[in-house]
Amino acid sequence: MIGEEPWRPYERPPLSKEVLWDPKGSTDELFLHEEAWYEKNRIDLRLGERAEALDLSAGAVQLQGGKLVEADRILLATGGAARRLNMEGADAVNLHYLRTLGDASRMAADLTDGARVVIIGMGVIGAEVAASALKLGCQVTAVEPLAAPMIRALGPQFGHWLGEEHRRQGVDTRFGCGVVAMKVVDERVTAVELDDGSQVECDAVVVGIGIDPEISLARDAGLKTSNGIRVDRQCRTSNPMVFAAGDVAEQDGFFGGHIRHETYQNASDQAAAAAMAMLGQEVDYHKPVWYWSDQFDLNIQFCGHIPMDAQVTVRGDMESNVFSAFFQSGGIIEGMLAINNARDMGIGKRLVERRLAADAASLADADFSLRDLLKAPR
Repeated sequence: MIGEEPWRPYERPPLSKEVLWDPKGSTDELFLHEEAWYEKNRIDLRLGERAEALDLSAGAVQLQGGKLVEADRILLATGGAARRLNMEGADAVNLHYLRTLGDASRMAADLTDGARVVIIGMGVIGAEVAASALKLGCQVTAVEPLAAPMIRALGPQFGHWLGEEHRRQGVDTRFGCGVVAMKVVDERVTAVELDDGSQVECDAVVVGIGIDPEISLARDAGLKTSNGIRVDRQCRTSNPMVFAAGDVAEQDGFFGGHIRHETYQNASDQAAAAAMAMLGQEVDYHKPVWYWSDQFDLNIQFCGHIPMDAQVTVRGDMESNVFSAFFQSGGIIEGMLAINNARDMGIGKRLVERRLAADAASLADADFSLRDLLKAPR
């Protein structure tokens, strides 16, 4: 197992939450296994080493420095690199990107009580860090060029709902605005200039504008790549000895086309499927995306996708922040959102995966048992 980071494998969802809340706390609970587990299971853990190239003719991975590690099967789980700003100040000491434990620790040092923090980009990472910074007593300004946070994932209706929740909690939201420049003094960003002519003074900046998949190993080895490393439903690349999983893998979309899923659950599930396939077992990895996000007192869960012609049905009271929403096309449930409603999502995931049909009136009725839909003949 080869990893460029110095830490053994760890959970990443807490980086935008618990690690920021308690930076001096123990990180032991983040790690997937104790160090001794790897030795006991005969796993050669090579940390702080970068894979530079795939030598597929020799059946080996070339490490930095030229050393070769021979392999019969290779799994690429290289993820992605945080997309960086292209302007003066992008490398300032108080400007932060979040991908690693080290990133989170450095960011936490700047998220102090009273600090003026600008969040650039309000996707999942930006929105979670905004909530965490507010929890820590920071003055938070959130900048997003689109009309609402997480709008690509949640759609306009629920993106705007989430934006209102951030405003209600105290975030200064600047939606529909982009960043045109940053003022830098002594290697620190002191103000961010927006395209509406306003300027926001700050003590720290957090950038969450997406990732660029780390496809260079695959691309340089001649494997098929596009917006990621192309894999089939056995997680196999265009070379039968090489597999890929997680954020970097571009797979057959559950609703057609090809897609990368940048979610914890996909990374976990697809890696397990890839391991089985590498051992010669039958695998057919093909499922709708499911993810969650925790912000303030909101547990946000989403499964599936929002079709272009979506009919949206809300179940429950949006003002109470306990509700679900279904996204249908031609009567088929293709997506589901659950807010503080894990019970509905437990059934909803199966409704989406089975592509079941339902009438909107039943879905909207909070007294109607969603489980009954699973019993209906297809």
